[in-house]
Amino acid sequence: MNIKQIQETFANFMDGNRMIMLIHRGKEGGKNNRGDRVSKRKISKNKEEFIEIVKEFLELKAKSDNPLRIYSAVNKRDMDKAIRVFKQRQLDADYYDKEGRQGFYLDIKNRWISCVMSPKCRAETSFIIDVDTDNPVDGEFVKEQLELLRVKILLEYETKNGMHIVTEPFNPNTLPEADINKDGLLLLDY
Repeated sequence: MNIKQIQETFANFMDGNRMIMLIHRGKEGGKNNRGDRVSKRKISKNKEEFIEIVKEFLELKAKSDNPLRIYSAVNKRDMDKAIRVFKQRQLDADYYDKEGRQGFYLDIKNRWISCVMSPKCRAETSFIIDVDTDNPVDGEFVKEQLELLRVKILLEYETKNGMHIVTEPFNPNTLPEADINKDGLLLLDY
């Protein structure tokens, strides 16, 4: 997708604090070691920053020899909650052994990102249903079930291996055959 298509498709998912990621997935040849993995993560505070970060990531993706993907958090993040979680983890680190305590601070950026992406730090709740083409439960079946359950579909879009259906929250037990992520990532570009 180009930036205009991303803006049109994900227009309702760009405001507020959002984590945006450029990732070379392990499944697609990315290394699993943190230091070796091609990964960039940035937090946008508003729609304008979101668009600028996505433009930057699209340029990096276009120049890369690796099959990179661009993701964004489906749910806005609550920075005050993330700060509280970070401070608690920081206090907990005081009781780690010396190596663990120093490791916390040597990896501080990833610790912060982990706090921001913690499910308890979301500022809203939308679910993503991942429908892969190799899954016997297809998108039409899922949409029919959601309609019967009167669950509002906020967005649906194609992915590399099927589709994502973004919904308002509902009881996931009412749709046990679906792959439901309560705080997932929107696949902006692959």
